[in-house]
Amino acid sequence: MTQQGAFVLVVDDDPLMCRLVEVLLETQGHSVVTAGDYESAMAAIRARIPDLILLDVQLPSIDGFTIMRQLKRLYDAVPIIMLTARAEMQDRLMGLETGADDYVVKPFEPAELLARVKAVLRRSKKHLTYATDLVVERGGLRLDVPGMTVTNSTGQSALLTPTETRILHRLMSRPDYVISREELTSFAIGAGADTTTNHIDVYIGRIRKKIGDDTNKPRHILTVRGSGYKFQSSESDVAEMQPRSANT
Repeated sequence: MTQQGAFVLVVDDDPLMCRLVEVLLETQGHSVVTAGDYESAMAAIRARIPDLILLDVQLPSIDGFTIMRQLKRLYDAVPIIMLTARAEMQDRLMGLETGADDYVVKPFEPAELLARVKAVLRRSKKHLTYATDLVVERGGLRLDVPGMTVTNSTGQSALLTPTETRILHRLMSRPDYVISREELTSFAIGAGADTTTNHIDVYIGRIRKKIGDDTNKPRHILTVRGSGYKFQSSESDVAEMQPRSANT
């Protein structure tokens, strides 16, 4: 089984650089979206939270350091690699102290960038497994956290993204317990992430598809209307949960 590629956002105002990085990452099986400025970068993130961000320091209107501070405040679970032509040690230290997971100086060797991307994604996965059960088995599902794979009762396996793994691990680690959208968003994406969006709902939909859950009548991940989601540890209750009325 091959490793599922990451979803990577490349933010650089140089279209040629964006294209170069995009091609390099796609050769390794990653999915890539590019943005040339702060506004388009934030629009891309709102559309889908990336597994990794490659961020140029010198962007129009807002510098990369300022953008990174905001991203780390909103999406602190997403790793960031800074791309820059500034080779001075002071700039490197500023980037790392601001929260960058790595710092790559342009021009760079393609092999170096790919190696650094691989290393950061690997560290991100290790962070995911820190102080958690490496394998969780509940309700006929087996979640392999280091391998980011889930296997259902029929033996079918599916690869998960880091964010999907965090969400499913959170749910399976607290079976039959309702977890709010806000808590899932904070845990899986970042403490400052916008909880008014439907990011978590989209991720839940993808996870349900991968574990073979019927979206209309799920057996494993149940929607508790107005509250959040819960992982059903048994198959006795397969209906979507709704708050009980005062008359029931």
